[in-house]
Amino acid sequence: MTPIPHQRDPARVLADLNRSVETRDESEIDDALDAAFDVGLRPEFAPPLIQLLDLPVHRRHEDIVVGLQQLKDPRAVDSLYRAVFIKHEYLNYDNFFGLARKCTWALADIGTTEARSQLSQLASSENPLIARYAQKRLDNWEEEQERKRDHETNQSSGA
Repeated sequence: MTPIPHQRDPARVLADLNRSVETRDESEIDDALDAAFDVGLRPEFAPPLIQLLDLPVHRRHEDIVVGLQQLKDPRAVDSLYRAVFIKHEYLNYDNFFGLARKCTWALADIGTTEARSQLSQLASSENPLIARYAQKRLDNWEEEQERKRDHETNQSSGA
């Protein structure tokens, strides 16, 4: 059995992610995202994932947010904040704003001062569900320190 090329070559996955941003083709985006998750998310995937989160041409926004949450890349903060307020037609059924909730988790796990500031802004949202999701992440900020980027960085450096 021949392995799937993406499983061997993260560089090709990165190229496919970047190409999918350029083409904005939903099928290419789906394939590139599937490959990224199959090969395992890597820090170099963050920039195209951030760009894909901002694109309305696909239905994988929640998957991207989960990926950005795993990567904990501070460059994603602004895009995650914007994603809270974007209304995707394919998510019209979701009266509980699941995408927004996932974004608040991702922001909390990134754990930077900027991410916390964005959560504070979200906690003042006119939408009571979004405000509650953000406030819960703020209320649990200290208890969730082990989930945050800085905690992981300090652990791996021996600090």
